[in-house]
Amino acid sequence: MIKLTVIIVNANTRELTCRCLESIYTNSPSCDFEVIVVDNASTDGSCESIETHFPEVQLIRNRENLGFARANNLALEIARGSHLLLLNSDTVVQAGNFDGMLSAMRAEERVGVVVPRLVYDDGSLQHSYNPMPGVFVALCTFFELRRLVPRYVLALLGRGLGGRLLGKTVSTYSGWLSQDSLPSKELGADVYATGACMLIRRECYEQVGGLDPEFFMYVDDADYSKRVHDAGWKIVYVAETTVIHSQGGTAGRRYRWNSAAAYQSMLYFIRKHHGAWAFYVSKAFALTAIFGRWLACLVASDGSTREQKWTLLRQVAAFQPQLESRSEGRACVGLAGPR
Repeated sequence: MIKLTVIIVNANTRELTCRCLESIYTNSPSCDFEVIVVDNASTDGSCESIETHFPEVQLIRNRENLGFARANNLALEIARGSHLLLLNSDTVVQAGNFDGMLSAMRAEERVGVVVPRLVYDDGSLQHSYNPMPGVFVALCTFFELRRLVPRYVLALLGRGLGGRLLGKTVSTYSGWLSQDSLPSKELGADVYATGACMLIRRECYEQVGGLDPEFFMYVDDADYSKRVHDAGWKIVYVAETTVIHSQGGTAGRRYRWNSAAAYQSMLYFIRKHHGAWAFYVSKAFALTAIFGRWLACLVASDGSTREQKWTLLRQVAAFQPQLESRSEGRACVGLAGPR
């Protein structure tokens, strides 16, 4: 069996994907590996460029954009590796990255997922894990509260007694803001591993299944982390292995505030794991935040953006997740095929 399968989803990110592929083959692992790229109906010449410059890549072409989770599941179904790496197209791997993550997974048989240290293009630290979504996280996310509170204040709030009083959400953010790097550690169930670069043991995948296809983009990594923990597997953060992640390169930095799918993913997660009351409270937060941005556009006489925000408001208001027919495990993979 091949030791490692690297899976990349591409959607009109030709230059980023080719940069990522170049880094993979330049800094390839010391074991046998394969690379699968799933293209979500790109129109920028991505497929032609991949076929020309990286003929060894197994390319899956979708006729429509199936979203991140469904596209990954298509590749997971045919992957031959004993280890499965979900890698964003806007990442760059460096020498030793693959071997470092594989070594961390070999260290303990109950480690199901390994994630590396993520940095931006300029080398500054990026969040490799985050607080598990809930009502408070939804409040902070939808209103972008982290942008309103100075970094040094949030860092101070999370330390010592402040962190214990304010809870894991603040203390987790504080940890990232107050240090240049955090040590390698096993991640608890109160946080989730960022899915930009996520190595999964095959046995873990076989038990937990693929990504939940109801997540079009974003929050699928939080859902998967929770399911991995619920199944009894461990998730490990490896600080000694650093991967560059141009966050926002795939969908744009403002995608989360301009796309209904991003809001809906967060709300779906909360409904799925925290129940109806949490869903409706979080939905109220989302609608209030969007309405506030719409009012700001109204005051600024920004007609086109105002129309976009109003459409977004209506889409989020109409969102009602359907959970009755959902099932976990490998059923998630089965739902990932073309429709």
